[in-house]
Amino acid sequence: MVTRSRKSKISSSIDSKNSGAARSWFLWVAPFFLPAFFYLSTLFAFISPIAFFIVTLKNRTWVSLLALFTNAAIIFAVDRDLESLSIAIWFWFSVGITFPLFIRKLKKVPVAFFLSFSLALLLLFAGVAIVAHGQGLGVTDYLRAQLTFEIDHLLAIPEHPFQKWVEENGKSSLIHNLMTELPSGLMIALIICYWFNLLLAFRTLPGFLSRAFWGSYRNPEWLVWPTLLSAGLYAFTEHAPYYIGMNGLKVLLMFYGFQGLSIVTFFLNRRQIFGFFRALIYGFLIFLASPFTFALGFFDLWFDFRRKFGQS
Repeated sequence: MVTRSRKSKISSSIDSKNSGAARSWFLWVAPFFLPAFFYLSTLFAFISPIAFFIVTLKNRTWVSLLALFTNAAIIFAVDRDLESLSIAIWFWFSVGITFPLFIRKLKKVPVAFFLSFSLALLLLFAGVAIVAHGQGLGVTDYLRAQLTFEIDHLLAIPEHPFQKWVEENGKSSLIHNLMTELPSGLMIALIICYWFNLLLAFRTLPGFLSRAFWGSYRNPEWLVWPTLLSAGLYAFTEHAPYYIGMNGLKVLLMFYGFQGLSIVTFFLNRRQIFGFFRALIYGFLIFLASPFTFALGFFDLWFDFRRKFGQS
């Protein structure tokens, strides 16, 4: 019995040392190459800030900033594209550094997201405005020129499937649609990146957030008024107000979608449903029943589903 207990103590100490060494390796080595590797892979670019995120949460912001320059050097050495490099730095700084930094300082994830997201949009607009001004163009004209260049590049590829789609819809119509939906598309993509990295940090860092956090998210009540205003502009106006309402409504519905998922998470936690069936339910709500998810989050403002049905 004594021998067996000693062995168990030795094995547990070895395991703790190995886990500590693994965490130390990740905190001090991985951030200096992992973000660039993920970003260049394209498929995993949206989670490339996760190493910065974890290191910044661990109160090592200076390591994150140093690693940011190292990864930027890797990107530039491989790609030699200043535009791609600028996007990578902006993305990593916003999602991987400012977001966890605000979380650590404020202890409130929604407030930290709002500040980091607003700063990210401000930096992006300022960067695009500076580049456009350097070329003697306005922001809108610069973006239209960039879209036209990218479309022409795809059309130059022999037998590319994109060619047939452009021939059916028209190049000018395609550019117009992309320009009108670009703001909401960009913001929605950025919001999803914030959400994925926060979720991955929750899964990676023990003690960071709780399972109850994901089932308690609720939008502020005042958010319903810009949502209704955007819906009104989208439904009853034309030209510029119509496009403003359309983009605003798409972005705001994303937050109600998160609230709808939070309600479902609350009930799944109460029913102790995890693993495959939980993932199956999430997949169904996100990909096949997204209107129901949006409506569930929106009407929760009046019905408070968690309080009414959670007591039964």
